[in-house]
Amino acid sequence: MITAVVLSPAVDKIYFVDGFRAGGLYRPEDTVKSAGGKGINVARVAAALGQRVNAVGFKAGDTGSWLVSQLDGLKVNTFFTEVQGESRTNINIIDSELHTETELLERGPHITPADTEAFLEAFKRILERTSVLVCSGGLPHGIPEDFYRTLIEISRSRNIKVILDSSNKMLAEGIKAKPYMVKPNIRELSGYIGRTLETKEDIIGACRLINSQGVEVVTASLGAGGALLVSGDTVLEAVNPAVEAVNTIGSGDSMVAGFASALAENYTLEEAFRLGTACAVANTQFMEIGVVSRDLVRKYRAETIIRRVG
Repeated sequence: MITAVVLSPAVDKIYFVDGFRAGGLYRPEDTVKSAGGKGINVARVAAALGQRVNAVGFKAGDTGSWLVSQLDGLKVNTFFTEVQGESRTNINIIDSELHTETELLERGPHITPADTEAFLEAFKRILERTSVLVCSGGLPHGIPEDFYRTLIEISRSRNIKVILDSSNKMLAEGIKAKPYMVKPNIRELSGYIGRTLETKEDIIGACRLINSQGVEVVTASLGAGGALLVSGDTVLEAVNPAVEAVNTIGSGDSMVAGFASALAENYTLEEAFRLGTACAVANTQFMEIGVVSRDLVRKYRAETIIRRVG
């Protein structure tokens, strides 16, 4: 069973407003509201692929209750620690006329040490029925930046494969715990290495460095350029099917969900990479964030090219 860690969930609201300017009054042409945050996206996509999924995290106020109800509706098993305050709402204003996106991201609730202890108790119980753990996204206020490292160490002591998808110090600290896989994008990988990665060879070299630090699989997502996977002497490149993207937000989370699903089913590394890529591409065909259909995933899985490098 897959468990997605959802420490900082949010309601995502997208408003479509052409000619958006600060100080104006607008009536959006269309609005999309969904349960968001990287962990929720992973749980939603894995459930859409037919996997049994747990989601564990924090919830606060009416917003938090609504978020959990959305996961319950997807038949995701939810284990959320109630905290004071209100879970986040994020607003994205998309202007197709000016080709701009304006984001407003709420701070969210503060997590106390007592909240953290209650979460860890629930987390350890859930690990008893977990084969793959996904730690993704940022951390709420009050949680130390090495918290993913703590969760990974607990999980590895129970022989659970962990996928880490985060950035900055959260990524650096998490790598110290040697998760099975990390999935940075180029910006996150460059930030970890401390220099700009300009060529494919640069990216592969950065992935190998992380391999040498105890991470078995490193997958670097390249957006429309596909992805690279490095594990030991194996270097694979995924070539995306040619599609016209409606929305690219959530494709990285969808890739992670595909990988987690493949690991839960004991796929080969190449087939896991193929499924992850297909999920990432399928997400681009929906305006909602972190959404796929099994039919599209099946189609793009057949069309995805995986080739060995070197």
